[in-house]
Amino acid sequence: MISRRRLLKLCGMAALATQGSTRAGGSANNTVRVGVIGCGGRAQGLAAQFARIKDVSIVALCDADSARIDSTAKRLATRIADPGGLAKFQDYRHLLDRKDIDAVVIASPNHWHTLHAIHAMQAGKDVYLEKPVSHELFEGRQLVAAEQKYGRMIAAGFQSRSCPGPRDGFQFVREGKLGKILRVHICCFKDRTGIGKRPDPLTPPASVDYNLWLGPAADLPLYRNQFHYDWHWAWNTGNGEIGNQAPHEIDLANWLLGDAGLPTEIRSIGGRFGWNDAGETPNMQLAWYQLAGVPVTIEVDDLQLTPTRKVTGVRDGIRVGLVVHCEGGQLRGGLGGMYAVGVDGKMPIQKFPGDGGARHQANFIDAVRSRRSDDIASRIVLAERAAAIAHLANLSYRAGSPAGAAALESCIGGNPAVASLLADHTKHLADWGITQPAYTVGKPISMDPATTRVLTPGLDEALVHRPCRPEFTVPDLG
Repeated sequence: MISRRRLLKLCGMAALATQGSTRAGGSANNTVRVGVIGCGGRAQGLAAQFARIKDVSIVALCDADSARIDSTAKRLATRIADPGGLAKFQDYRHLLDRKDIDAVVIASPNHWHTLHAIHAMQAGKDVYLEKPVSHELFEGRQLVAAEQKYGRMIAAGFQSRSCPGPRDGFQFVREGKLGKILRVHICCFKDRTGIGKRPDPLTPPASVDYNLWLGPAADLPLYRNQFHYDWHWAWNTGNGEIGNQAPHEIDLANWLLGDAGLPTEIRSIGGRFGWNDAGETPNMQLAWYQLAGVPVTIEVDDLQLTPTRKVTGVRDGIRVGLVVHCEGGQLRGGLGGMYAVGVDGKMPIQKFPGDGGARHQANFIDAVRSRRSDDIASRIVLAERAAAIAHLANLSYRAGSPAGAAALESCIGGNPAVASLLADHTKHLADWGITQPAYTVGKPISMDPATTRVLTPGLDEALVHRPCRPEFTVPDLG
């Protein structure tokens, strides 16, 4: 007969073996059990997409705002097999303690992305992480180090990497069908409005655990009208439009240019015009750099809704996407598909349909099962480069100062593409009655692409690497 002590030991060994097989790529019946951290609008969409994948089960939700958990659970009720068994947590650490969860989908605010992901990997979970994958350069380095240290699968939410439109369009250009690439322009025109400015600080909703919502961020008074989403426009928690929408397009440009690494220098100009609100990040911004010997420009313009009329901002027919200028024409488009035009810029000579990256989430699940990080369409090492370029542009802007026409001309340094973009922005601001815009002229930021270390002397260290609150410090993993 087996003694009780021996029986307990054997049961424990069996449990460990089962747990090991679960961590290796799903539960014993091949179902990948997923928890969602952050339950805003993007998370609701992602949860629904993951729930549609064969043998994937959404089993837990987490958000510092309990009302958002309930809202997401309600939306998922008809999409998951056991809505009554859905676990709910305000504290993400309790979700990570669950041994039966294989992977987490992270769609929390930007200031939380890195720490949520690192803690998840430390807990043995695979990670699907929304853009931008970091809030600053230091955090991005730690994400890459965490992947290497903990050996987990981690994918980024750059679904364009799974879309046939950009893939086929880029191949068309690489085959020389449009001649040499002359420059790449990133377009980001969005219909935004101001976020208001309160006379007294905003009180977070009663359903929010504010300590958990803040996490690494500083406890600063909030003067915006709306608690959720508009954190994007405060440096403490967000990265502005260039760190919100534009990382998708920056990643596309990186992909087109062979994922050549990072630029050695970047510069940015812009401002927050017209709204007189509590926002801090620019609503019009230009940044420029070189990658793989090709000039790249980024154009952000959130002022599409003027006081009197809607202006549909486009650049060569593109609102959000790329315009690749080549000797023999242009490649235009992005996630929804791309098309090529000749030198006349008129009728498309070739179309490259897209599907919106329909298999992107399934690609991550495939990698969770295969345990091969090379299977991941959007690797964290590549995703962090897109985030880093946005961070560098913002660092240039934040280290800059208001300046007039002479300083703007000096900053542009004879770059005809940037000069033309700035002239268009100045005309657009005139639609708002702003005839003498006070642009912020950014400081040139130099960096070591191999280490992502900033080399520009005299920068405020708090801009380069912000201090975290003690309970929520991002670890230095090398």
